[in-house]
Amino acid sequence: MATMKISDQGIALIKSFEGCKLVAYKAVSTEKYYTIGWGHYGSDVKAGQTISQSDADALFLTDLQQFVKYTNTYTASLELNQNQFDALVSFCYNCGPGTLKKLVSGRSLKEIAEHITDQDYTKSGGKVLKGLERRRQQEKELLCKGSNVGNQNGGNNMSVRIGHASISEQGTVNGTKGDQTGKEVCIRTWYSKPWDYVAVHPDAAVREKHAKAVEDACANENIGYGQGDRNTLNTLAKTVNYVLAKVGKCNCDCSSLQNVAAVASGAPGVTYGSNGWTTATMKTALQKLGYKIITDATYLKTEAYCVRGAIYVKASSHTVCGLDNGASYKKTLEKAGITVNMSNTLNNNINANPYTEPTVNVKRGTTGGGAKWVQWCLWRFGLLEQSGIDGVIGIKSEAAIKIAQGRLGLVVDGIVGKNTREKFKIAIETS
Repeated sequence: MATMKISDQGIALIKSFEGCKLVAYKAVSTEKYYTIGWGHYGSDVKAGQTISQSDADALFLTDLQQFVKYTNTYTASLELNQNQFDALVSFCYNCGPGTLKKLVSGRSLKEIAEHITDQDYTKSGGKVLKGLERRRQQEKELLCKGSNVGNQNGGNNMSVRIGHASISEQGTVNGTKGDQTGKEVCIRTWYSKPWDYVAVHPDAAVREKHAKAVEDACANENIGYGQGDRNTLNTLAKTVNYVLAKVGKCNCDCSSLQNVAAVASGAPGVTYGSNGWTTATMKTALQKLGYKIITDATYLKTEAYCVRGAIYVKASSHTVCGLDNGASYKKTLEKAGITVNMSNTLNNNINANPYTEPTVNVKRGTTGGGAKWVQWCLWRFGLLEQSGIDGVIGIKSEAAIKIAQGRLGLVVDGIVGKNTREKFKIAIETS
């Protein structure tokens, strides 16, 4: 295979996760060496060391050349497209050439895609980190983009996600407060239990707030899994007005999480009660609250019909929340008797951008409402934290713009002009 080079899309992916720090630091206290710049790590970095931005950029290019070389070496027997090469360079940059060799040796591209998210590759200092989980997931998505790798239907769609409280760090129903593994309360790709029914609230704003609450819970390492103290999440959520990103050490189980998220959503009439919902009693409670119940298996078996903010339940077993709209989610809403106004999707539902669309190009250094409009789009794509909507297009926002442009088949230049804005709107409308 001919020697490959990393694309701007791949560089943007790496930079979006590494970030750039001009003062030496340790990402994890147990690390042997310090890190500086765009993730440069090694014995040449000393405590207290500082560098300039130009030095950081030059160091990044030097490091990148080495990781591109390693990736070419270890994938020589594979026929890679540009997306796949970019994903594996990102993996190599983060995990090292030895780990890349372990990942790819003797495996097909499909097997590499299946294993790149293995827990061994999401740990630092012996602990699973959610940031590494997100990075591995984005690398997997890029590996599968534009090919039939990891997609039996030959498509290119990003996997639909669900959020749930899964299991304790002990692999049992009870454990220590807080998420010890990064997998106790977490986001994962869609699956069917199989589900007995899905409950869809008729108000799109309620569904969006429910999904956001679940996302906040999954990102908060203070929230773990435990049935014996399942109500502690609600107890602490009360004290922070149900902003789940601010909750301290506690536990929940699958149904108590969804009950707390429903309270956080502002759905009329929803309360937690003395012991919260259970999967055995949720259906009756949800029906009384006005949620639309669908039991037709057509809408429960595959991710295509998933609705963001809908609650999927297998009675006396498990419950999850849909975090992405599947390709046919509008059919699910129609089945529930919820009117879908196709012409006003962007303005009247969960995809409504609260900021004014800019009329000029937005790029690094842009500030104000136009910058926030772009950052909100990036947040909806899962490329930027909500806290990153600060009205300033900096390094992270620029890197996220480039990733979004690459995914949408646009010129990857980090500049959001009219064409990029239109693509952003269409992608959000159909997401």
